[in-house]
Amino acid sequence: MKKILALAVAGTLMVTNCVCVFAAEGIGITEGNTGTGTNEGSTVNPSRLAQDLQNQLNTANQQIGRLESENEHLSSDVANLQAQNASNESTIRTLQQQFEAFKQAQERNNATLTEQKNALTNQKNALTKQLEATQKSLDEAVKARDTYKEKYKNATRGPKKQEVPSRAQILSRNNAVGDGYGGYVAQGGHVQINGGKSNVTFTLAAPTSGVLSSANKYANSVGGTLLHCVTTSSPGVSFKTAQVNFTVTGVFANDTIAVYQLQGKNWVQVLVSSVTDNHVTVNLTQHGPLAFVRVAAVATATH
Repeated sequence: MKKILALAVAGTLMVTNCVCVFAAEGIGITEGNTGTGTNEGSTVNPSRLAQDLQNQLNTANQQIGRLESENEHLSSDVANLQAQNASNESTIRTLQQQFEAFKQAQERNNATLTEQKNALTNQKNALTKQLEATQKSLDEAVKARDTYKEKYKNATRGPKKQEVPSRAQILSRNNAVGDGYGGYVAQGGHVQINGGKSNVTFTLAAPTSGVLSSANKYANSVGGTLLHCVTTSSPGVSFKTAQVNFTVTGVFANDTIAVYQLQGKNWVQVLVSSVTDNHVTVNLTQHGPLAFVRVAAVATATH
């Protein structure tokens, strides 16, 4: 635009100069004509001067035309640049919006990751506590197992003479039946008959070999170990229910003991009321061979 104004001013000055020259030369012609008839004034051809002015005017018009054309091109370039600038501004706004959306999404993702991290940390802490509790329980179970093994080993190893009576003494004393390995089952009386206290004693006897073999097979079938097998009787005493405390060597309070009675041809589980060291209390409704079996777990018997 500054270039256009400069050219326009230059053209105007050029036309003004030409007019001034023409005016000056015209004055000279007048002065020559008013002389005394001599050739003292200068002679100028007006038509040539007009032609020169016309040529200069044409040149100026051509320059103006070129300037106008250049101005149009410049205007077009300015419009294109403005359009491009508007497009760039739109692109920038779009990119800014995308950046803000990405920033917000990243913040949400960071919050979600933080929550997940906290949840995993809490879960880890809970699992660690659970593992510690499990390890503690396992240690206690191993300790209990070792204690049980030691007690069982002491109970089943060869008895000391001063601690374990002879077989004859056991049989002659306490209504007992030996197992041939130093262990025995005894019943010392005070059987509760039909829910009441009494001085009744259940008489014990060794089972036949067939019954003993059957008891062994049945104990194996339920995944247990046969400890003792005896038969019971109570001459002169009948009952509907009887709670009998048996002395059973090799039994400890934390053992799981199941007692089965041979009824006909079937071994039927009877109710065990309690298990303490060397004692098993059983509820009976009739006499018959009894098998004392150590098992991993036992359900409560019902009658």
